[in-house]
Amino acid sequence: DTRDSFLQTTRGSLYKIYGEMAVGNLKYYKLGYQQQYYRPITRSVTLFLNGDIGIGDGYGGREMPFFKSYFGGGPGSVRGFRAFSLGPQDAIGNAIGGTKRMAGSAEVLFPFPGADKDKSLRLSAFLDAGQVFSKDEKFTFSDLRYAAGVGVSWISPFGPLRVSIAQPLNEKGIDKVQRLQFTFGTNF
Repeated sequence: DTRDSFLQTTRGSLYKIYGEMAVGNLKYYKLGYQQQYYRPITRSVTLFLNGDIGIGDGYGGREMPFFKSYFGGGPGSVRGFRAFSLGPQDAIGNAIGGTKRMAGSAEVLFPFPGADKDKSLRLSAFLDAGQVFSKDEKFTFSDLRYAAGVGVSWISPFGPLRVSIAQPLNEKGIDKVQRLQFTFGTNF
């Protein structure tokens, strides 16, 4: 982790490899890799690139438990689509998760107009892409969902707040769209 700040990063990188494995009644594994890259474009404008991939499955004749499946959509994945709605669905259209996940985003971060000196408040323009796949599906770029939009983030006295407005660029009939999204707090 070479980021210059945890909350208002302007330069540096983060590389994260993670995994989990269960033995006993639950027999599954999950492996993932995330990379974040921040590069200043000007003194006040920053380019942020983020990529995250993951794979998992059951072993020993067991399936991966449904509550350990990957989900996509929403903040932290593909904004503009309802949280946890992308990927395989059951017969009535509910997301059931998958064993493979890919998500990425490119953002330009810049000061909020009129508040150039306030580092706790900034705007962004972004392009997100991602999807979740079942064990039997092959990964293809044509299956990814894309969305573009703008967002505002504020490091408030109560914690980070984010609001984004996104437009899906290639929604399918089965997708659940949610253009306005709000998050409070941060992931560790």
